Amino acid sequence: MVYCICDVIMMLERIQKNEERLDSLLCSISNLKDVLQDFKLNIKNIRLVNNYYGSSNWFKDKKAYESNNISKIKAGVLSEDAVWNMLEDVDDIILEMKDIINDYEQMKGRKRK
Repeated sequence: MVYCICDVIMMLERIQKNEERLDSLLCSISNLKDVLQDFKLNIKNIRLVNNYYGSSNWFKDKKAYESNNISKIKAGVLSEDAVWNMLEDVDDIILEMKDIINDYEQMKGRKRK
């Protein structure tokens, strides 16, 4: 088949644009895999910090820290806001991941519950 020069130019532009998209996607996917692996490894830590936060040990540690009975150390975990905000961020990330999954599956023609 013979194409006119206008068609060839449009094809080349279309191929180039989609090749750029593919390259960008492959880079994003690689980065996301690394971040998700790190996040998966930290799920246990999220669970442990969540269990510590508001526990009797947390209250005891917070009281001792605030009354200077223990040496001053980095103790953001004793701040109500730091842990609460981290847990809220995790919730937001999970919801965002669910939205991404649903959007992707709708695009692919299947719906996940």
